[in-house]
Amino acid sequence: ARVDFSYAWETIGDYVWLMHKRIKEDPMSVLLLRATFLKLVSILDLPLVRISQCGSKDVVSVAAHYSSELVQFVRKVLEVIPKTMFTLLTEIVELTNTRLRAIPMKVKRELLKNFAQLTERYSLSRATHRVSVFTEGILNMKHTLFGIIEVDPKTLLEDGIRKELVLQITSALHEILQFKTGRVEDFETRLQRIGNRLDSF
Repeated sequence: ARVDFSYAWETIGDYVWLMHKRIKEDPMSVLLLRATFLKLVSILDLPLVRISQCGSKDVVSVAAHYSSELVQFVRKVLEVIPKTMFTLLTEIVELTNTRLRAIPMKVKRELLKNFAQLTERYSLSRATHRVSVFTEGILNMKHTLFGIIEVDPKTLLEDGIRKELVLQITSALHEILQFKTGRVEDFETRLQRIGNRLDSF
């Protein structure tokens, strides 16, 4: 059963980094977030109880304020998921583009083990599975009511992915498009690199 969690309003922010660490280490922990967020809703009880008892018209505006604060906290916790997903996707792209050998249409049986690359394929499967678990965990949260604001986890995930995608693209442009030599060859090489990086997104 849920109990009053209002005592944690001032301290809950100190535990965000621990939540991020747990999520990065164990994607399955995302499935536990909905219960945590539902418990956070009880934070609204304390600031609203006296206002409700006296029948003040400010109850809606106060509820809206604290509800928006809760939603911002949820966004802050969940922002680690798109970041981790892009890290995993970068790993997947690197594996498929640089480390995994293309398998020809016909391979002699005695040469098949040369294309196995079991370590690389395990890393690829593991990274792909972790991405799918993150996505499943967010979508399983379903619509959640934080005070008077209803939150769609799918929308939160999409917003987080857009934000992280913009950050990844701007970082790639800043990192690669630095022409220090002034040579045409360097210019063409860097354009090719940025093209490959953007294609991976």
